Amino acid sequence: MHIGIIGCGQLARMLALAGWHMGLRFSFLADQRESTGCVDGLGVVVRWSGDEAPAEIFLALGKPDVVTVERELVDADLLGGLAEFCRVYPGADAVRMCQHRLREKQLLSSLGIDNAPYRHASNVAELRQAVGDLGYPLVIKTCSGGYDGKGQWRFKAPADLESFCEQYAEGDWLVERKIDFDAEISVIGVRSATGEVAVYPPAENLHRDGILLTSITPPRELSDALRDACHDYIQSLLESLDYVGVLAVECFACQDRLLVNELAPRVHNSGHWTMLSEATSQFENHLRALLGLPLGTTRTHRYAGMINILGRNDQAENLQALSRDCALHLYDKPAAPARKLGHFNVLCHTREELLAELGRLHRVIYRQDEFSLEDTSSGGNGAHHAERPRF
Repeated sequence: MHIGIIGCGQLARMLALAGWHMGLRFSFLADQRESTGCVDGLGVVVRWSGDEAPAEIFLALGKPDVVTVERELVDADLLGGLAEFCRVYPGADAVRMCQHRLREKQLLSSLGIDNAPYRHASNVAELRQAVGDLGYPLVIKTCSGGYDGKGQWRFKAPADLESFCEQYAEGDWLVERKIDFDAEISVIGVRSATGEVAVYPPAENLHRDGILLTSITPPRELSDALRDACHDYIQSLLESLDYVGVLAVECFACQDRLLVNELAPRVHNSGHWTMLSEATSQFENHLRALLGLPLGTTRTHRYAGMINILGRNDQAENLQALSRDCALHLYDKPAAPARKLGHFNVLCHTREELLAELGRLHRVIYRQDEFSLEDTSSGGNGAHHAERPRF
C-alpha cells in the first residue's frame, strides 16, 4: 500500500517510520519553500507550486492509495480535488472546519460541547462590542493561521484594547473570555475507515512561551466525570465529522467542567508519549485507520510522558542522557530558536519516577533547574501563556 502525505515535517517523518515495518510506501508533498530534511530518504518528495492540478499532483506522488495530512494548514481545495483520484483522510470538509477557530466554535456549540464564551469580530466596532459583552480579562485570537501561540493577545484592561485598536482596524478575530483552569488537557482519538473508534488516555500539557514543552499521562486529579467527558467529546466529534484518522482535542479542566479549546486534525505533539508505552502509537493507529485495519490498543498501565527539545540540539549530549526509562527521537532539522528539533519519551511505574526523569532530562536539554509540574498557576486560553510552568 502507498500513502501520500501532505507536508514534510517531523509528523510526516514519524508516520513514515511507523509504517515501514508494516511494509507501507510513502511519498510527500512539499510547499515551494518547505524544508524536506525530516523526510529525506523516506520516499519521493514532490514540490507543489500551487499551480498544478490535483491530477498532476496525484500522478507525481506515484498514484497513492490514500492521501493524508501532517498539518491543518493545507489547501482544502487540493484535498477535495485529490479525493477524485484516491481516498483522502481526514476529508477536506473536516480539515476546513479545523482551519478556522470560529467554525470550530460553531461546531462545538452545535454538538453541545462546552467551550469558553466567545464573540466574533472583524473590525474595531465589533471588537469593542465583544469586549463589552465578555468583559475583562479576555483573549483575542486570529481565526486562522495562528499556531504555537502566534496570533494571540491577552487583554487585561481597557488600555490593552486601545493599544490593539491603534494597530489593527480590521481583522478576523475570535474574542474569548479568559478561562482560569486547573490543567490543560489533550485527548487523542482515532476513527477507522470502518467506523471503529478508539480513544487514548488524556494527557496533561505544559507550555513554555506558547510552545508545548511536556505532556504526561495520566493527568493529576482528573475526575472520572471529566475522563468520561474527554471520551464523549472526541467520539462525538469523530462521528459528526465522519472523520478518519487521528484527531486531537485540546481542553481546559476547570473543577467539574471540561472546556474544549481547539481541534487538530492530525497526529499531535501531545501524543508522542504513545511511542513508548503499552499502547499502539498514535502514528501506527493513524495508518491503521486510513487503511481500514483493526485499531491497536490505546490502553497503558504505566505513567508516560514526553519532553520536547526546543531550539537547541546537542546530539552527543542527548544520546548520553538516555536511560532505561526513556527513548530519544531526533528530527534532522537545523537548530533555530524555539524550533521543535526532537523529543524524549519516558515510561515509568510511578508519577514520582516520571517527574524525576522529566526533570533530569530538562536539566540536560535546557541546562536549567527542573520544572515543577505541581506548582503551576492558571494561565490564559490556549498555548500562548509564558507563565506556565515556572522554571
